[in-house]
Amino acid sequence: MTIPAKSENQSTGSMLAKSLSSLPPLPATAQEILTCFGDEFIDAEKVTAVVEGDPGICARLLGLANSAYFGLAEPVNRIEEAISRVLGVETVRSLVLAMAIQQSFSRKGCPGFDTERFWTQSLLTAECCKRLAAKAAADDVSVRDLAYSTGLCHNLGMLALVHLEPGETNQVLLQLEEHAAPGVLAGLLRERLGTDHREMTGLLAKSWTMPAPMVSAYEYRSAPPRADAGALDLVLAASAAAVSNTEFEDEYRLDLESVASPLDLSSSDLQSLALVPDPQRARIESLAQRMTR
Repeated sequence: MTIPAKSENQSTGSMLAKSLSSLPPLPATAQEILTCFGDEFIDAEKVTAVVEGDPGICARLLGLANSAYFGLAEPVNRIEEAISRVLGVETVRSLVLAMAIQQSFSRKGCPGFDTERFWTQSLLTAECCKRLAAKAAADDVSVRDLAYSTGLCHNLGMLALVHLEPGETNQVLLQLEEHAAPGVLAGLLRERLGTDHREMTGLLAKSWTMPAPMVSAYEYRSAPPRADAGALDLVLAASAAAVSNTEFEDEYRLDLESVASPLDLSSSDLQSLALVPDPQRARIESLAQRMTR
């Protein structure tokens, strides 16, 4: 899609970028997760210490652990037990990061925004990032540690647009229903707002002083490919494209060659990494439902 060079749209985009500074800072709980939850060997005790700092999130996690979804014979009353015995660190990381971040945004005024779908796609991208990092960056611990969180937060700019320009964003989402193809959303947003969710994610990540490799990955995804791309940049770009393809029929899918080859993968191998078995898909969708509450 050709993006028209409209000064009004460019001005709107600049104003939206500046208005990010009016958002609350990254919640402390989310910041702690990003800085210490990357370690796959982190124990439940350390996770509990972070989670207990937010009573509201604690209550919601206990509610999830005791829900019919897990079918426990005996109720769980301690958050550490809920984490270690029922939920697991990865589930808690996803839930807490999403719950904490969502406190900064309002979704009112944008009925076309499907929050559950948003978090389902974010979780699928996080899972794909984790798999791809383990395969393509197996020797780079820093990439493996941040891959999941990078994928989970890769579209936060969409939440920012829903919050800052709910009416205009809603109109774009209504338009999107007529264009069944990956990659169209960015063009429609730029046409109407002078910016898009990818660019806003990079700006928001920088504003919130997220880890530098995450900021770099978001900026890389929103701009033309560059020669000095890091491993995490490539992992996110490839994962986001592959997961996006899973929503569409084969004839509408993106050609993954340009994002797969820098990682020494074939397009088909990359696409397979974005697919999850039905039981895992059901778990991810259930988790996404919890994130919206």
